[in-house]
Amino acid sequence: MKIPSNKRLIPNISEIFIQYLHSHNIKDADAMQIAFEEALTNAIVHGNNNDYNKNVNISFSIKQNMLEISIKDEGKGFNYKSIKTNDDDIYRKNGRGILLISLYTDSFHFEDYGRKIVMNKYIS
Repeated sequence: MKIPSNKRLIPNISEIFIQYLHSHNIKDADAMQIAFEEALTNAIVHGNNNDYNKNVNISFSIKQNMLEISIKDEGKGFNYKSIKTNDDDIYRKNGRGILLISLYTDSFHFEDYGRKIVMNKYIS
């Protein structure tokens, strides 16, 4: 799905995502919803700089006991290799999205110069 960079859409998109997880009986749905919302917020706010004219592409699917979530913005990208996930960051007001993603997914990686994040979670 493709959405414009509008933070007001996050709750609606997140609801679609959580309903998808519930329909597949995913037991860690709440944790995955947090990771999803953090990645979506990062794409809108940091990737696209809240530019309503730029879109965010979102996909999620389950294949062979693996939930895969992909979120891609239209921004300039960033040096994702410089990201540090320090447990102390969890108490900060900002800058904790990647830490939360790392806590609630089994793996994640960036593609396309940091414009795309792919998150994976094993399910049973």
